[in-house]
Amino acid sequence: MEVRQYLEAQKAQLTKRARDIASAAEAAGRGLEKEEKLQIDGILQEVTELTTKIADQDDNQRLLDAIDAASGTASADPTVAPEEAKTIGDAFVRSAGFAALKARGFAGTWTSGPVEIGQKLTDGVNTVVSIGDASGALPLQPQLAPLLPPIEQSPTVAALFSSGVTGQNLIVYLEETTTTPGVMSGPYSTSAAAVRTAVLTSEGTSKPAAYVNFTKRSVNVEKLAAFLPISEEMLEDEPAIASYVNSRLRMFVVQAEEARILARLNVGIGTAGYAEIGGNNMLDSVMAGITSVRLEGGLEPDGLLINPVDYAKMAIAKASTGGDYFGGGPFSAFSASPWGLRTVSTAAVAQGSPIVGAFRDGAQIWRKGGLTVEASNSHQDYFVRNLVAIRAEERFALAVYRPLAFQKLFLTS
Repeated sequence: MEVRQYLEAQKAQLTKRARDIASAAEAAGRGLEKEEKLQIDGILQEVTELTTKIADQDDNQRLLDAIDAASGTASADPTVAPEEAKTIGDAFVRSAGFAALKARGFAGTWTSGPVEIGQKLTDGVNTVVSIGDASGALPLQPQLAPLLPPIEQSPTVAALFSSGVTGQNLIVYLEETTTTPGVMSGPYSTSAAAVRTAVLTSEGTSKPAAYVNFTKRSVNVEKLAAFLPISEEMLEDEPAIASYVNSRLRMFVVQAEEARILARLNVGIGTAGYAEIGGNNMLDSVMAGITSVRLEGGLEPDGLLINPVDYAKMAIAKASTGGDYFGGGPFSAFSASPWGLRTVSTAAVAQGSPIVGAFRDGAQIWRKGGLTVEASNSHQDYFVRNLVAIRAEERFALAVYRPLAFQKLFLTS
């Protein structure tokens, strides 16, 4: 199409030049001179040649379109999911790209084109549409042969952090550090961090300095992606494919996100164990982490990341005498949020190394766009096997503003 546009532009320029020559003669009240006639004849000959070339381009394009039609190849443009969609699966099947493919019967090889789903659809756990959301009416069509629910856990590590949106591929931020203590001030690595940054002074006296230095850091916006194979028959069943995307594909991407967040978070953070405060059990180690975040990081801790095995041990911990649960037993809410911390149990955290931190203030997750879902049958031999690959991907980065706002716990020392 770019070649055709160039030829059209050249044709328009030549036509205008011939018209200008004729208009100049007319404005002078005379006919065309011999030289002017020769110029116009030459221009018209070039215009004819360009017209022939344009026709050839049109013929070539018609042949290419015919080949595509014969092979069934189709590639939809990128689309954005409707805002009223309740889940990512619902957003995908209601997108313009999916609707166009369904209308043409999924014939030949094709791709749905990327379907970008707003970030609000990826926060938290997917929920079933309520009767109220369905305008007070339940669907009349029965759901046959439902998909099995996922056995994977619902990751919520990202929910502990504050979040932001970026349009860049690189996040540059200032990591808070202190290197030179001044009068009545101290670095975050000492117990004086939170209380020595300002003191009472008399009029006319020197004021103390509070040295807080910043180190420029940068982190790349990374892409996480996965795809799942399904049958074309399932793709034609919108409720089934929506459920599949919701319960499987999104889970795989978010689990990879959890692992990446933990890998980034574990760099440069502090360590703490129950021996530091004279304790002797796992709950004491959590309190040691809380204390270290307050003193070394200068922030109030608000969350705990813990491996499911460690979480189970913490929940059933009992006193040596009497057999009473430290956390109040299975009917107490204490084990779900020890010492008032929001607790996330995830296999992404190494066993024996929980993390206590000030997640909201100490770090931030930056996202570029939302979760993007795209389907195609052009992967390997999927076309001849009537299979479809559905791919989901997201782009994000974790910026840790204050590493000492996080403490990795040692449960045995």
